[in-house]
Amino acid sequence: MNKKISLGMAVSIAAIIAAFAVVITYTAAIRIFDSRMSSVTERQNMYQVLSEIDMKVRQHYYGDISENYLQKNISHGYIMGLGDPYSGYLSADEYQLALNESLGYTFGLGMDVDKSSEGYILVNVVYGGSPADKAGIKAGDLIVNVEGTDVITVGYDKAISLISEASPKVSVVLSRKGKKSAYELTRSKFETKSVSHRMTGQNIGVIKIYEFNAKTPEQFNSALNKLRNKNAEGVIIDLRDNGGVNYQYACEILDTLLPAGKLMSVTDRNGNSSVRYTSDTNFIDLPMEVLINEGTEGAAELFAAVMMNYGQAESIGTRTAGHDTVQEMFQLSNGCAVRITTGKWSDDMGEVITDGSVAPQFEVAMTTYQKTNRYLLSDESDPQLQTALDRIYSTISMRKEALAEEQEDVSATDAVSTTKSEETTTQQAEESTTAKTTASTKKSKKK
Repeated sequence: MNKKISLGMAVSIAAIIAAFAVVITYTAAIRIFDSRMSSVTERQNMYQVLSEIDMKVRQHYYGDISENYLQKNISHGYIMGLGDPYSGYLSADEYQLALNESLGYTFGLGMDVDKSSEGYILVNVVYGGSPADKAGIKAGDLIVNVEGTDVITVGYDKAISLISEASPKVSVVLSRKGKKSAYELTRSKFETKSVSHRMTGQNIGVIKIYEFNAKTPEQFNSALNKLRNKNAEGVIIDLRDNGGVNYQYACEILDTLLPAGKLMSVTDRNGNSSVRYTSDTNFIDLPMEVLINEGTEGAAELFAAVMMNYGQAESIGTRTAGHDTVQEMFQLSNGCAVRITTGKWSDDMGEVITDGSVAPQFEVAMTTYQKTNRYLLSDESDPQLQTALDRIYSTISMRKEALAEEQEDVSATDAVSTTKSEETTTQQAEESTTAKTTASTKKSKKK
C-alpha cells in the first residue's frame, strides 16, 4: 500500500534538507576562509618582521648598503626558506645561462673536474669545441696551479673558487705525465656535446649521456645509428653522474627506444595527476643495459626506471640520487627568475622506484679510487661496465639460441611439407599412369 505524505510534511523535509546543505556549505566556506586568513595573517607577520629588520638596519647599520645586493639576497633567502634543494633564485645572467644550457649551449671553460688523490684538480671530461678542448687539455690532466697559486697550498675548494672568480680569462698550469704546461683559457659560449659513443667488447656499443638538453635526442639518434651501421649487437647506455633536469628530452629518446605507452606522469600540488609524455609504436629491438649510480638524477632516473619497467633494459650499478620532483623556471619583472618545484613525477608503473630513487637490478659498487677516476678507467677495470657486458652477452646468446630453435622448427616443418608434397606428387603420378593404362585397355577391347 502506497503511503502519501502531506504537502506540509514535504515542505518541512525540503526545508530541513536545504538548511542542512546551507550548514555544510557555510562550514566549508568558513574553513576555507579561516585557512586563507591564517595564510594572509602569516604573510602579513612575515612582511612586518622584514620591514622591521629593514628599518633597524637603515637606522643603525655601520656601513654602506647596496640596494641591488640586498634585494638579490632577500630573494635568495625567500627561496631558501622553502627548504627545497631543487628550488632557487637566479640572477638575470644565471637565468640566461640556464636557458642556453637547456637549448644545448653553455658558457664556460668546458671541463668537468674532481679532486685527485693527491689533492690536485683532476680533469675528468673535456667537452668538444670548448675552450679547454681547443687549448688541447685532455681528460686525466692535473691542474696544479691556478692564477699563480699552487693548488695544494690553497686547497682544492679555494682553487676551484679562483677558477670561478677569474673571468673571462683564467691562467692554469697543468701536469700531464709529469710534464707541466701553462695555459690561458678564456670562457666562451659553445655547443654542449651531451652524448658520446664507441664500440667495445665484441660488437657492443656504449652510449654515454652526460646530460639532457634540446640537442641530446639528435645526438643520441646519430650515435645509435652509427653503432647500428657498425653492426652493434647490443647497446649499453651510461647514465652515471647524469644530473639531468630536462624530462622532455629524456622522454624524446625513450620514445625512440620503446613501444607505445606512457612514459611520465606528473602530480601537481593539488594531487591532480596527468600524463605528460608518451611513446609511439616504433621502437628499437636491441639488447640493452643501463648503467646508473648515486649521481644519476632526475630525468636520468626516470629514463632508467622506464627502460626497466618496459623490459627493454636491465640496470646495473648503485642506487640513484632520488630526485623525483619536477622544477619549472618563472621569469620575474626585473629579468631574474625563480626555479620552483611544481610537481612530482612517476613512471606510471612504479615497480622500480622506492623512496624516490631507482634500485639497480644488479648492484655493483666501485672503490673510492674507481669513483674518482671513473672517466680514466679502462673497460676491463670498470666493474659496472664489465657486468653490463656479461649481461648483454648472455641476452644476445639466448636470443641467438631462440632464433636457431625457431629456424630448426621452420626447417622441420618445411621438410615435412616437402615430403608430403613429394608423396602427393608420386601418388598423383601413379594414379595418372593407372588411369592411362586402363584407358588404353578399354580402347584395345573396342578394337
